[in-house]
Amino acid sequence: MPATPNGLSEVIATFGDIDKFIRSDGTLSPKWEEQNIVRITLPKPLPLSGTTSSVTRITCHKLLADTMKQTLRDIDAAGKWTLLHSYGGGFNFRVKRGGSQTSLHAWGIAWDFDPEHNPLGSKGTMDPGIVDLFSQHGFFWGGKFKGRKDPMHFQFATRV
Repeated sequence: MPATPNGLSEVIATFGDIDKFIRSDGTLSPKWEEQNIVRITLPKPLPLSGTTSSVTRITCHKLLADTMKQTLRDIDAAGKWTLLHSYGGGFNFRVKRGGSQTSLHAWGIAWDFDPEHNPLGSKGTMDPGIVDLFSQHGFFWGGKFKGRKDPMHFQFATRV
């Protein structure tokens, strides 16, 4: 498991320089996903937020595949799987909401769970046991952001 990066420069050093994969039209080259993003199987299906579908696999950076799998297995083993409620997304090339910096979702090192009950800017209702389990594996919870809280959000980086 890589050490949790602290700051953007450590994210780039650990997971790669995504800027080198941004094409002149501002889109992300598919080579980034081909070289860095993998799909992992969830311990159990989760409803996909805003739909009647469920997901059985999610995306993440290849360097975090084992860590994310173990984190989700531990959440399930602790009897907290249903408290995740839904999956809001992971790998997505975009800038941070309300900003201009590339989102950690673009690196495949950030995920959103239960956006219905944990909207951006709210206190949310994320179970503290889930937050603790993610933290034990090196993830940072968006409900602890200094500015605008994002309680649906978990990322494998701090100070970004």
